[in-house]
Order: sequence, then structure tokens, then C-alpha cells
Amino acid sequence: MSKFLRGLTGLVALCLPALLAAGPFAGPDLWSDPAPGVYQVRAEGTNLCLQRQSGAIRTQLPHLVLRTCNTAQFDQTIEFVPNGTAAEPLSGASPVTWRIMTREKCLTAARGVVFGAPAIDELDCGTRNSDALLAHKGAADQTWRLRRNGTSIEIVGGDGRCWTPQGAALRDGVAMTLETCGSRGGQRFEIFGQRSDVMAFDNADAAEEFGWLRLPSPRPVPARYRSMPGQNLPSGDYTTGIATANDRGAACAQACADDAQCKGFTWVDPRARGGTAMCYKKNALNAPVADNFTYSGIVRPR
Repeated sequence: MSKFLRGLTGLVALCLPALLAAGPFAGPDLWSDPAPGVYQVRAEGTNLCLQRQSGAIRTQLPHLVLRTCNTAQFDQTIEFVPNGTAAEPLSGASPVTWRIMTREKCLTAARGVVFGAPAIDELDCGTRNSDALLAHKGAADQTWRLRRNGTSIEIVGGDGRCWTPQGAALRDGVAMTLETCGSRGGQRFEIFGQRSDVMAFDNADAAEEFGWLRLPSPRPVPARYRSMPGQNLPSGDYTTGIATANDRGAACAQACADDAQCKGFTWVDPRARGGTAMCYKKNALNAPVADNFTYSGIVRPR
């Protein structure tokens, strides 16, 4: 067995069993959230994207505003990193909590606000634990949930409020704030144009902690797949089975990532297929079924 596969097997053994047994990552929760990575984020039904804005005055922190979407604009680079699970359920959301970042700093509910809706500021990333290895866990006001709403998402803070354009105005230059979910327009966003995998060292650890493993031959996009050991993704095949290596799905994951139609895969142990390992690529994701002779993965969550 190669060093990569020994490492992958060990990572799965160490990181996933407790999470999978507890249920947070079973079924559709696996693909309700995006893959960890760098994206643009657009207000639903518009050509306005979230963009970092430097403070206009000395006392104003860098913050988020809406600007015309521009793929060449570095300040529209938004990084999504999984950083924990929430103890309390949020209707319509997976239990995964997220750190959302710009320029390796964390987007934060504005602090010290007494009246009015707090802005979404950019601050140094805080921690809940002095251990540097747990630095990616993040401070409470830098912890976000993603709630699916059709093909869009709502971004929800720890106090239950949603990211909202100030005054619900969908126009260039409007600042992003936190307001009661469902009380205003403009609270739905589309995540698109994945630019890269997560970048910083502790962010890579966070992604792997929640089962997003690196591809055997990393590509710019996607660079990871959600590992699902002992689970079969039924149906959704758009090709016939492909004979592949006896490698617990590593080559199958790569084949899926290299095919833009492929959302996920199921690799079947050669003991269950007459001595030949088989790879099945999926263009539709259905609820997984336990099967010890399979190893599945999700490459494109949507």
C-alpha cells in the first residue's frame, strides 16, 4: 500500500468514525454545504457580489459591501472553511459551522454595536482554545451556518440573524449587515466560480477533519472530495462501471474530479465484483446506503 493510501486510511480511521456514528454527515447533509474552497458570492438574481471594502475613515474596519461581480477582483475572493459542528439544530441546515474569510482574516459580526444592525467586519481570526492546533475553531462571532434555500443559501450567525444588504437594498456599494432572517429581501446568495482549495495550513486541517480529503493528483478545482467509507451512492450512474485499481477509490475520485459531469462516485471492492475493482461515476446524488464493500465520495456537492 502506498504512503498516500496508508495516510488516507489512517485519516479516515482517526477523523470520521465518531462523526459518522453521531450522524452529522449522513445523507443529504453531505452535499447541502459547499466544498471547502475559495469562491465568489453573489446576491440571488443580481450581478452583485460580496466584496471586501477598506474602511473609509480611521475608525471604520474593513467590511463587506455589494459590488458588480468581477472575476478579476481579488477583494471578491471569499474562502469557506468548515470549523466545527453546532450543538443546536438549525432548521434547513447541516450541523457544520463555517469560518468565512477574506485575505486570511475572518468575517465577523461587528463588535460593540448597541443600536442598529451590525456590519460584517473583517478582523483577525480568534480562537476558542489556546492550543494552536485548534486555532481554526474560531471565535463565536466568527462562526457561521449555511442554510440551503433552493439553489441559494442564507448565511446565519450564532444569534440566528442572517447576512443582509443594509436596508435590503440590492445596489452597488451597499454594506452587508446582520438582520432577522426572513424579515428582509436580499438574504439569499449563490456561491459560484470555485477558484481554489482552502489555502492556509490550519484551514487544510479543518477540511480534512470533516472528511474532505485531497485528491491523489491535486487539481486547481476541485482539489478535494468528501470521503464516505463503507457507503454506497445508489443510482445516478451516467456511465457503465469502469475497471480500476484496488486502491479504495483513490483513482475513482480522480476520474470523477477530471469529469465536469461527475458529482460523486462509488468504488466497489474487487471481492464483490469477481476480483475486479469497479468505479461508478454519478451525475446525481442520492441518499447513501451502508455497504462494507464500497467506498464513495462526493466531488461536487451541487
